[in-house]
Amino acid sequence: MHIPTRILFGAGKLSELHEQLMPGKKALVVISNGKSTKENGYLEKTLKQLELAQVETVVFDQIEPNPLHTTVMNGSSIGRNNHCDFVVALGGGSVLDASKAISAMMTNEGTVWDYMNGGTGKAKPITHPALPIIAITTTAGTGSEVDQWGLFQT
Repeated sequence: MHIPTRILFGAGKLSELHEQLMPGKKALVVISNGKSTKENGYLEKTLKQLELAQVETVVFDQIEPNPLHTTVMNGSSIGRNNHCDFVVALGGGSVLDASKAISAMMTNEGTVWDYMNGGTGKAKPITHPALPIIAITTTAGTGSEVDQWGLFQT
């Protein structure tokens, strides 16, 4: 397993996003279906930073608490249909977890449940690398921004 991770930490780091090397030219920006990311200005600020970095964006704002596998599949379909080449996860644990699965399903066939190792999953190996992810956490606690795991429901 190889999970290349670089962490930028500190006050004001979101304002430096445009200075970072972007992994592509078109991002699927994944947020929750709640209001806080929009009302607190995080979405607007992130979109502005990506614009400054000359990255096109498509916003997917349907991630619910304890995301459903159907939501993951919907997000991957939207990203694929819009030719996004990386994912920006903006939010808490549910958004970060779902974004990992979305990025994998944008490059692999079938459903996300085909690749799950537990429960009713089929434990198929992922054959194509997931798309790169930029994780911008708006909460503290889950550590989802630095691991390979994700939780969602059937």
